[in-house]
Amino acid sequence: MEKALATPDNTISLSPSCSATVKSPAAGFERRTKRKLSQIKTSVCVSGEEEDEEEEVKEKIEVLQRIIPGGTALGVDALFEETAGYIMSLQCQIKTIKVLTSFLQRLDKQDMKFGG
Repeated sequence: MEKALATPDNTISLSPSCSATVKSPAAGFERRTKRKLSQIKTSVCVSGEEEDEEEEVKEKIEVLQRIIPGGTALGVDALFEETAGYIMSLQCQIKTIKVLTSFLQRLDKQDMKFGG
């Protein structure tokens, strides 16, 4: 159910979660209405943007499910936990590769020193 707040020069539709009321249509009606409109302008909910954001989040979750091994069988909470574990595992593998590479490079340098 939407409420419409009308002023002489424009009309603004507000969703139920972002509704505003104008208390009295007295002499300073326009001034008070403009002030209230400027105060609530930043909090007006736009359902189209929310739906776009929700769809974008769903798409990102689907991509994450494809990246993480076994992710397609997991719910969102379990997927995030599995993702954290997977990231830690990848970081550990990177550190291991760096250590091995460093070790092998030192071996090569030592072999060159001894003419091997």
